[in-house]
Amino acid sequence: MQDLQTIRLGDFVLNRAGGYLEDATGAERPLRPKSYRLLEVLCERRGTLVSKDDLIREVWPDVIVSDDSLAHCVSDIRRALGPQAAKLLRTMPRRGYMLAAEPEPASPARPVSKSGFGLAAGLVAGLLLVAPVVWWGTPHRAPGEAPGAAVTAVRQAEALLEGRDWRRRENNEQARRLLEQVVSEDPDNPGALAGLGLTYWLEVQHLAWGGGRREMQRALELVERSVASGGSDRSHRLLAEMRLLAPFQELRSPVDALASARAAVAIAPNDADNLAVLAQALALTGHPTDAVGVIEQALLKNPSPPDWHRQVAGLSYLLAGESARAAERFGPLYGAGTFANARWWPGWLFAASLAHAGRIDEAELVIRAARKQRPEHSVAAVAQSFDGFADEAGRALFLDGLRLAGLPG
Repeated sequence: MQDLQTIRLGDFVLNRAGGYLEDATGAERPLRPKSYRLLEVLCERRGTLVSKDDLIREVWPDVIVSDDSLAHCVSDIRRALGPQAAKLLRTMPRRGYMLAAEPEPASPARPVSKSGFGLAAGLVAGLLLVAPVVWWGTPHRAPGEAPGAAVTAVRQAEALLEGRDWRRRENNEQARRLLEQVVSEDPDNPGALAGLGLTYWLEVQHLAWGGGRREMQRALELVERSVASGGSDRSHRLLAEMRLLAPFQELRSPVDALASARAAVAIAPNDADNLAVLAQALALTGHPTDAVGVIEQALLKNPSPPDWHRQVAGLSYLLAGESARAAERFGPLYGAGTFANARWWPGWLFAASLAHAGRIDEAELVIRAARKQRPEHSVAAVAQSFDGFADEAGRALFLDGLRLAGLPG
């Protein structure tokens, strides 16, 4: 096997001559060098369990690294493989990893493709509190095994966190203690890892709790470990949200967010929350037309959608140039307290939607209310609040709407 220039992995090919992974179309799937080497090692020993120690020795020779470095690379590989990762790459809890099944020699190597995978960044700061849903799944156990203490602890933690009330920080701390105990006894428990990561993400979301960059990094580390350990669609969904909406620019990764959102939908395609998060990721990474199709699927699956689904729909419609439909979605969510609470961002988007729909008088009223309650009194100030808007077409559309609504430049 070692002399094969190409190795087939489902619909993918590991092109060893070129040193990259390509998909069925011949396009390159981006992998960091260490992640590529890890995948190559797993291919060389395909069908057998490879211990964590062996993988670390092969991938990081003469360098001391932790299991976290290995988990990051496994997560990188899973994102590149997308939905097929669940069948191809198996996590053996506390032992190692295995690439399933025997490889088949691929056809002669296809020409090297260098298709780009860069995606535009999107709206970030104002969307931090957009999706209040329960993210993690049931902790793993062997088939036929009765629920034990770990399962009970994770379910207790879920109940504590379900309310997401910023005034009840003690619930978050109690849930964290429960989950830390589970992880200390079972470091690869995907449900406990995701739930523990969620407790840190909530600290970052609720500004009154004081969570910062350290908590954000910890949240990402734990949820990435959950995904690498075979986490559920909820783990992928949580990772997508965090990579998309992290308040620290260096910790955002729109490419990873979109890949994680797609993975969540691939695992559970009928889950309306999965679809809504995918729509959000598409809208914020320069694919608003695709976002409209996905969020409409989500709305069909849930006759009484939560407000954040409607907000994602409004955002998608606005960025796709369907301003009248955007205003219809934002309108019922707008009220006297819109600019006085943490979810002020739909107010600005509502004003822009009304203006682009030709409803200038109504848009001006929204802008007047905003200027009484918000510190941003110009288009430039609002643009700074919506940092990370790399899609210039979407950014210009939104800001032009505010100018039409009467907000000075």
